[in-house]
Amino acid sequence: MNILPWRMGDSDTIRPSLVYNGSLALGCLILAIGLFGVESAKIEGALFMAIFLLLSAAVIMASHLPGCTGIWLDKEGFLTRDMYKAERYRWTEVGSFTIRRRLLGSTVEFTYTPAGETVPQMRSLPRGLGRSGWRIVRFMNERRNQALAPVR
Repeated sequence: MNILPWRMGDSDTIRPSLVYNGSLALGCLILAIGLFGVESAKIEGALFMAIFLLLSAAVIMASHLPGCTGIWLDKEGFLTRDMYKAERYRWTEVGSFTIRRRLLGSTVEFTYTPAGETVPQMRSLPRGLGRSGWRIVRFMNERRNQALAPVR
């Protein structure tokens, strides 16, 4: 993904970070392996947690399946997919992108006003993407501003 200004007609894709998700899944696997070696007095709870951590690592890495998670941008708008749940947004229906700090990290949010409605809704982009939040905000705002600029 290029953060520099884009030309109308170009399309970009923002995908999840393999390094971030891979290290998170590796941490889950290491904890699961450690729990498999727990004493026999507490084996049921440890096995349950180890299986839960193994499944968590599989779900984390599933976001890297083709077309599973990411943002696909074009000149009309963008498509977000979060674990195959897809939503399409037009540039004319979204407001500016901002970072919102949460208890468990930050998210990139934007206002969305569907056609025919007057009350905007807050939406957020998928988490764990390959860039820092402020870079995604800057990139998405640049794309939105260029798409909404009047044609000369």
